[in-house]
Amino acid sequence: MDLFNLATELEQIDTQRRQKLFEATTMNAISFLPAQIGVVKARFKDMAKKKWKWGLEILEDDSGNKDVRIENELRILVPKEHWISFQEMFMGKLDEDSYLNLTSMLDEAMEDDLKNLRLDLKPALVEMYHGQRFSSLDKVAKIWVSEFGARSYITRKDKVVVAQESKERNIQKLCGNLLRAYKDDKGGLEMLTNDIKSIRPLGAYEVFKKYDYLYGTRIQSQYEDVKLIFEVTMDMTFMVSESIVVDDEDVLDELEDRISSVKRVGNILYPEGEQFKPSLFRTIKEVIDDVQEAEESNERNT
Repeated sequence: MDLFNLATELEQIDTQRRQKLFEATTMNAISFLPAQIGVVKARFKDMAKKKWKWGLEILEDDSGNKDVRIENELRILVPKEHWISFQEMFMGKLDEDSYLNLTSMLDEAMEDDLKNLRLDLKPALVEMYHGQRFSSLDKVAKIWVSEFGARSYITRKDKVVVAQESKERNIQKLCGNLLRAYKDDKGGLEMLTNDIKSIRPLGAYEVFKKYDYLYGTRIQSQYEDVKLIFEVTMDMTFMVSESIVVDDEDVLDELEDRISSVKRVGNILYPEGEQFKPSLFRTIKEVIDDVQEAEESNERNT
């Protein structure tokens, strides 16, 4: 070999070495130790979601330590004594002519994602059911109870997903029903959780289809001798509706005369808008007092 050819070959070797050095310094690099296997597997799981098969290059230094290069994605430095442990993470033995098979990592990654979605479902439900819209409904129900008391709760459990008076227990039951319904359906569970977090209508989901209302309560009360039933519900589109059953014709007639913001259908009162005005409950008490006082006065005069 003449001097010119020798110089050219040495220059090419040097260029190749510099290229290798550039790739090694710009590629993501981590060291493999058994104590850090979780970190390494996490990186492989992320890669498995991109594709399951990767090109592989394995270099070895004079001491037998391995320099594993996976395309331009990742570089792993593996001490000689940990090479067997490193290979145990994969299907089959790794060598210079093989490729990296991440199918097992992909399975684990999918299982991890499903597990995280399952863990995320209940907090998402709790946050939704404690949001502003639901808290407003809670407030109305509490105001009613403070004015008229609650002899019993007669919420129709076949119509309402979560009853206001047993919110936490019903949320827990709902979460269990949803997890059983979706089992290993990662896509469905992910879509459901996203819709819950975004406060989107849920009526299209199978578990919710058999119900009319997402949330609500029905409270049986009594003031003086008049039996009352207050109902407030939220449908699957988050629209609120309210009604009051008044078991006294004279009270209903008087309420109809005094209040223009309600409409009467039989013995049931409905708000003209979505909800009753806050002052209505106190007005109902005043009307009942007035009607009963008039009845007592008539009895005394007869």
